[in-house]
Amino acid sequence: MSQTNTPFKVSLLAASVSLAAFSSTVNAAGFGIIEQSVTGLGAAFSTGSTAASDGSTIYFNPAGMSFLKNRNAATFGAHIIDPNAKFNDDGSTITTALGGASLNTNNEEGGDAGPVALVPNFYYTRAINDKWTAGVGINAPFGLTTDYDDGWVGRYYALKSELKTININPSVAYKASNTLSFGFGLNAQYIDAALTNAIDLGSICAATACAAGLTPQAADGEVEVAGDDWSFGYNLGLLWQATPATRIGLAYRSKIKHTLKGEADFDSPTAAAAAVAAGAGLVDGDVQADANLPDSLSIGLQHNVNSKLTINADITWTNWSELEELRFEFDNVNTADGVTTLEWEDSNRYSLGMTYQYNNQWTWRAGVAFDESATPNAELISPRVPDADRTWLTAGFTYKPSNKMSFDFGYAHLFIDDAKVEKLAGAGGSENFFRGNLNGEYDIDVNIISAQARWSF
Repeated sequence: MSQTNTPFKVSLLAASVSLAAFSSTVNAAGFGIIEQSVTGLGAAFSTGSTAASDGSTIYFNPAGMSFLKNRNAATFGAHIIDPNAKFNDDGSTITTALGGASLNTNNEEGGDAGPVALVPNFYYTRAINDKWTAGVGINAPFGLTTDYDDGWVGRYYALKSELKTININPSVAYKASNTLSFGFGLNAQYIDAALTNAIDLGSICAATACAAGLTPQAADGEVEVAGDDWSFGYNLGLLWQATPATRIGLAYRSKIKHTLKGEADFDSPTAAAAAVAAGAGLVDGDVQADANLPDSLSIGLQHNVNSKLTINADITWTNWSELEELRFEFDNVNTADGVTTLEWEDSNRYSLGMTYQYNNQWTWRAGVAFDESATPNAELISPRVPDADRTWLTAGFTYKPSNKMSFDFGYAHLFIDDAKVEKLAGAGGSENFFRGNLNGEYDIDVNIISAQARWSF
C-alpha cells in the first residue's frame, strides 16, 4: 500500500475531525445557551440586565442582587428544549475526482437531528449587610446535542455531537447608593465534548492508489474525538435606578479560553480499511484543541408604565468573531493537524418584553426577540448544528402561594430561517476534500418549556 503524502494528510485530518460547530441545540445563536432564567424566558430575556426578579441575576447582571426584594433566597430551574432539525438533500455527491457519483445512503436525510435536551440551573443569594450581597449560580451557558442516523448523506461531516459545560459563578454585589449597584463574579467552567463522523476510507484508497482495492464509499470508518478542560473567567455588572420608574443595566461576561485534552479513537471496518487508515495517519492517540468561548456585552432598559405594567428592552452583543478556526493537534507525529475554518461573525440579540403583575399572587409575562446568526454564509454552516437567524415568541407566568415561595413557568417557540448548506469538495489540500459536496437545506423550529421554584428565607 502506498503511503499518503503530506497534502492528503492535511485534508484527511481536517475531514475526519471536523468539530466545526461548538454549537447549541439550535436555540441560540452560535453555541450559546441563554436559558438561564424561567422568569427571563417568559419575557424573551428582555429583563436580563435590569429586572433582578430572582437569583438568575447572578448570571445576567450580578449587580441586580442588591435590588432583589428578598436577598436571602434559593432558585431551582429547568428548561426542556425540543429542537426539530430536518435536512432536505439537494443533490449531494461524492467528490467528482474520486468517483463522480451520488452519495450512497441508508437514510439520506438523517432523520430528526435535534434530540430533546434538559438544561438545569441553580442560584443562591444571601445578604451580608446593608451594602453587600453574595451569591452563587450553577448553570450551563454553552452546549451541543445532535444525532444523525447512520448512513445519512452528510455522515462525513457529522454523526453524533455532544458538548456540555458546567459553570460555577460565585458573585458579590455592592450597593453604592439607593440608586446604584455594582456586581462582580468569578466563573469556574468545565467543558466536555465528544464528536463523531464517518471517514470515507474507500475514497482515501482511490486517491492514493493503495493496494487494498477499496472503492469510494465502500469502506466507511468512523472517528470519535473527545476531550475536556477546566478554565476561568469573570462577569461584571452595573445597575442604575435612573428615576423611580426607569432602570438601566449594563453587564459584561468575559471570554473563557479552553484547551481541551483527550483522545481520538478511529474505527475501521476491515483489515484493508485499517491499513489505509494507518497509512494516512488516522490512528488512535492523544489530541488537544483550543476553544475560545466568546465574551458578551448587554445593555438593558426597564420602565414601569404604572404600578402593574413594566416594559423591558435588551440588546446583547456576542463576540463570535473570536472563532476563526478550530485546530486539533495530535500527539502522533505522523498525524497532521486537523483544521476547520469557522470565520464566524459577531452577532446581536434584540429583545422586548412586558411583565404584568395582576395581583400579589399572579404575574404574567410575554416577549419577542430577534437573534442574529453567527455563521456568515451557507459554505460555513456546519451540519453539527445549522445556525440561522431566529425569532422568539415567549410567554410565562408566576404563581406565588405565599411570601416565602413562588413558582414560575415559561414557554418559547423559535421560528428559525431556513439554513442552507453548501459544503463544496475542493482541490487537493482542501479540508472538505474527502467528504464530498453536501448540498441542501434545513427546516428547523424549537419549542422550550421551563419551570422554576423559588424559596425565600
